[in-house]
Amino acid sequence: MGAFEIAILAIAVFLITVICEALWIKFAKARGLVGLDWAKKGRVLLSEGGGIAMLPGIWFAIAFLFFGSGNFNYIAWGLLLSIFAFIGIIDDTKHKFLKKALSWKKRAIAIAAVCLAFAGIYFWNLGILWIALVALYIAGIASFQNTFAGLNGWQGGSAAIIAVASALIVAKESLGAVWLNAILIAAILGFLMWNKFPARVFEGNSGTLLIGSAIAGIFILNGKIGLMAFSLLFFLPHMFEFLVLKLMLSKARDPGQMRQLPYRVLENGKIAIPEYAKGRVQYDFAKMLIRIFGPLREWEIVAIIWAVVAVNSAFWLLLFGFV
Repeated sequence: MGAFEIAILAIAVFLITVICEALWIKFAKARGLVGLDWAKKGRVLLSEGGGIAMLPGIWFAIAFLFFGSGNFNYIAWGLLLSIFAFIGIIDDTKHKFLKKALSWKKRAIAIAAVCLAFAGIYFWNLGILWIALVALYIAGIASFQNTFAGLNGWQGGSAAIIAVASALIVAKESLGAVWLNAILIAAILGFLMWNKFPARVFEGNSGTLLIGSAIAGIFILNGKIGLMAFSLLFFLPHMFEFLVLKLMLSKARDPGQMRQLPYRVLENGKIAIPEYAKGRVQYDFAKMLIRIFGPLREWEIVAIIWAVVAVNSAFWLLLFGFV
């Protein structure tokens, strides 16, 4: 398959995702699967779990690639991200369909089982230790992607940037990996048509886990431990937010479990840091930027975050000679 064919396939994935997201928005609202947009004035409710609507376009492309090559790696990749997406959608919709929320231990066990199975298939010859490390790599990328979110377009845009950077890394190693990156980028951009400011849908855990596991899966299919380790450098902003801002500076808590909204919207529409009890700010990347620059509009914060992710990715690509 040449560049023209993969471009046509990517366009098809983009269009399918745009349509599926529109259908999901109506479906979710009709069934009360909505969440509060924290960064808007008033009570703005958006459809939840929009990440799951990325699957039809992705599977359309996987089927096309598989029937054209007979390569089961495409199917394995699709199954990995689909299982992560369904684990996420269970959490996204727990308040609507489950009498009791799925505990974090059960979610962790399910994710660990999937990661170990996928890692075992591709690295069984390296022994238990490497299988465990590769499984931890998948879970880590998915988790960092899951926590690096909070405003319209934040997660999707940063993920698209990293997917482009990832494509540049694997371009010399595997055309198949480049095709999967193109498919993922197209699906993310299709989702962003509805998630960019002002958003109509949230990605939910289904979207963040899908994208994170998809990126990790592409590097695993490439089979190079060194490239997998290198890819972690793209997630330094994510690691900084989670390990430093959330764990060290503010004892990370799930915003959805807090009574206080994570952002304060001023009369002019700009976002500020809310007043926390005892002055204990629950930091994230957005609040760090607000602390540095003062109150900002939502799209300004997201644009700066995208720029940080892009500069970080470009720096490592240039430093190691990938571009």
